[in-house]
Amino acid sequence: MEKSKTINGRYWYFVDNLRESADSLGHLRLYFSLPMAHTGQKVLSLNIHPEPRVIVEDFPNGNRILVWEKNGFKDSVSEAFYYDFELAYKEVNLKIELEKVLPVNTSSPEYLRYTISEGWLDIDENIRQKAAEITAGETNPYLKAKKIFDWVSGTMSYEYPDVASRGASKSLLSLKGDCAEFSAVFVSLCRASGIPARPVTCNWIKGGGHQWAEVFLSPYGWVPVDPTIANAFKLDPDCERTKKIVDVAGIETRDPEWFFGNLYPDRVMVMLGENIKVRLSGSEPERVFYLLQPGGSVAYPSAAEFSGFSSAPIHGGIYVFGENRADEAYARKMSQAELAESYYQAKMYDQAAAGLEISLKDRPRAAYRWLLLGQVYMAQQKYQKALTALSSSIQGEGGSLKPVWDARAHLYSGNCLDLLGKRDMAVHEYQLALESGVSFENLQERSKEFLAKPYKL
Repeated sequence: MEKSKTINGRYWYFVDNLRESADSLGHLRLYFSLPMAHTGQKVLSLNIHPEPRVIVEDFPNGNRILVWEKNGFKDSVSEAFYYDFELAYKEVNLKIELEKVLPVNTSSPEYLRYTISEGWLDIDENIRQKAAEITAGETNPYLKAKKIFDWVSGTMSYEYPDVASRGASKSLLSLKGDCAEFSAVFVSLCRASGIPARPVTCNWIKGGGHQWAEVFLSPYGWVPVDPTIANAFKLDPDCERTKKIVDVAGIETRDPEWFFGNLYPDRVMVMLGENIKVRLSGSEPERVFYLLQPGGSVAYPSAAEFSGFSSAPIHGGIYVFGENRADEAYARKMSQAELAESYYQAKMYDQAAAGLEISLKDRPRAAYRWLLLGQVYMAQQKYQKALTALSSSIQGEGGSLKPVWDARAHLYSGNCLDLLGKRDMAVHEYQLALESGVSFENLQERSKEFLAKPYKL
C-alpha cells in the first residue's frame, strides 16, 4: 500500500475595494469548508488567521465550516484572510470481497441521511425508473452500485452546464454534465436503489477542483467512486483531457474499472455531501450550501456576504503550497486571475484588464483568462483587441472545460465582428459556435439568434 505523503499549504482569501457607505457600517461574513479527516486524508495541523467567529461542526457529514466575520472598515480598503494546514494524504485502495458485503441497514444513520432526495441530488420518477432498470434482478448493494457506475460512466457525456441545468433529474434527461453532474446522477440512482451515497468535493493540489462520489457499504464504510474520470478513460485514455487528469490527480492506471473502490492521491478534500446547512444563532437565517469549494466566491450560492459598502467588494481566494505559501505579495500576484473576474463582474474593467494581463505573463496559454480578457475588452468597446484575446483563448489550453470556452469565444468573436461591420466573418463564428453543440447559458439559441440578425449593443 502506498505510504502517506505530507504537504503544507495556505489558503488565502483577499477582499478588496472595501469602501463603506457614508451612513453605514461595513459588514462582511465569509464561509469556508476546511480540509477534514477522511479516508486517504489526515489533518496534521490547522492555524487560522484572523480568529474566526466560529467553526461549525457539520454532523453527520463530517465537515468543519469556518466562518469569518468583521464589522467596520473605516481604516481599511483591503483585508486578507488565511488558514495554514498540513495534510497527510495517500491513494485509497479498497480490496472489497463481494461475499463480505452486508445488506444495507435501513435503520442506520447513513441510510437515513444519504438515501433522501435533496437539492441537486433529487430523485424523481425518471430517476426511480432508471435505477430499477439498471439494477433489475440484483440484490447485493456492491453489485447494484457497480452497475450504476458502469451505466453512468458509459452513457453520459462531459459538458460543463450552467446553474439552471444542474441537478440529477435534469442531467439524467440530457445525459450531459460535468464532474458534479456525473456524481449527482450516480448518487441519486444509488439512493433510489436504497444505497447510501454522497458526493465528495476536492481542490487539486496543482490547481482547479473536482467532485466524485462515494457509497456506504458495510463493513467497509465509505467507498470512493469516480464515474467522470472512468468515462474519460473509457472514451480515450490518450487524449489531452485524460492526460491532464492523470497528471493533476496522480493517477497511475489506465483501467476505468479502477475508479470504483479506489481514489487517486493528489487532492485536498474540502466537502463531504451537499446541501450543507449552517445556522449561526437562533435569530439568524439558516444558510444552505450546495457547494463549497472551499467557499467564498467558489460556492453555490455565494458564501460571501457584504453590506454597508458603497461599491461592490472584490474578492477571491487561492491555495499556495510550498515555500512561498506565507508570502502575501506572492499570493496576491498568483490570485490576479481570480480577482480579475470579480473586478469584471463589478464593471471595474480597467482593474480587471490589468490583473489578467499580469496573470497571462505567467500563464500565456491559459484559455479561460484570455476568454475573460476578451470579454473585458468588449465591455471597453475595444473590439479589435477583444478579437485578438478571443483568438488566443481558442488557441490556448483549458482541460475539460475547453470546449465550452471555445464555443463562447466563437460567439463573442461573432459579436465583435458584427459591431465592426464584418458580417460575413461574424456569421462564420456563429456557425462554429452552433456546430460545437455546447448549450452552456443558451449558447445554441443565442448563436441561432445572431445568425438570423446581427448583434447590436
